[in-house]
Amino acid sequence: MRTSLIVSVATAFLSSGLLQLTDAEQLCNGYAALCSKTYDQVTYATTHNAYAYTPPGALAVNQDNNIPTQLGDGIRALMLDAYNANVTSDIELCHTSCSLLDAGPLSKVLTQIKTFMDANPNEVITIFWENAQSLTPAHFQTVYDNAGLSKYLYTQAAGNTTWPTLAEMISSGQRLVNYIDHGSDTTVPWLMNEYSYIFETPFELTKADEFPCTIDRPLNQRQQMYVLNHFLSGNVTINGQTFDLPQPGSAATTNGADLVTHVNDCKTTFSQNPSFVAVDFYEKGSVFPVIAQLNNVTWNGKEPTQSATTTSGAASAMSSVNAKTMGMVALVTALGFLTL
Repeated sequence: MRTSLIVSVATAFLSSGLLQLTDAEQLCNGYAALCSKTYDQVTYATTHNAYAYTPPGALAVNQDNNIPTQLGDGIRALMLDAYNANVTSDIELCHTSCSLLDAGPLSKVLTQIKTFMDANPNEVITIFWENAQSLTPAHFQTVYDNAGLSKYLYTQAAGNTTWPTLAEMISSGQRLVNYIDHGSDTTVPWLMNEYSYIFETPFELTKADEFPCTIDRPLNQRQQMYVLNHFLSGNVTINGQTFDLPQPGSAATTNGADLVTHVNDCKTTFSQNPSFVAVDFYEKGSVFPVIAQLNNVTWNGKEPTQSATTTSGAASAMSSVNAKTMGMVALVTALGFLTL
């Protein structure tokens, strides 16, 4: 009798554990409803120049939070810029010029991404590469291999428009997707030519009323998915060279009402949702509620990490506005600005 009771209790315990495990596995990028969607049917919160968060207070930073924090908050696509490290076999992450902003070696960032992916087995991550100095695919392969990411790399066969579901990618373990703007070749198939799969809207924008819904890259070439570039830049000229600088002071509005308008305009123009919504200072505004609505899921209510760091002198003027930022979240959700 006692043995039977012990077996029954053990069976119940194991069944409960298996049920919990099954429930956990049904979450894909945070939502059960996304598991059955193919990769190209999902919209991903994307950080423009994700690495450009350091040094804090620098004029050229596009983000306030580091990459582990971005991933923890729900960012699922990262835009990175590759420069030659010169003295090592690594790759350097720089913004426009390493003399303007040098965020350090890629190996550090890939290690952080691996740590996140190891700890979060139900997440699909995408990396966009701007190959600023035309580095070879073999160079990327070396750095990725050294970081231990090879097992996660996903390859979509050229010309194949049928993508796996997020659940299938998670089950296979191959859930890190990489695109590069130029320089891809067949020797490193996982580093895929971005513009064979994706087009982008314009990105060098200085005014909110100029957010367009046109095909910028590759010019006038429609592809299966698209990146909605949604961030503003200001221009500064130093020694005859013009640089684009982020605009943290307007980020709450840019990522709030302006984002909703831009998304709706492009949905109408292209008759499809954006696959990637690329923003600066993602924690400001209402990025995650907008992404949830695009994915036709109820936002999980997880608030992004608010950095205490003042991004630039312009950001200090936003201190009184930041208190209103979360009001934009409620505004989008309550009033249903997105036309789904």
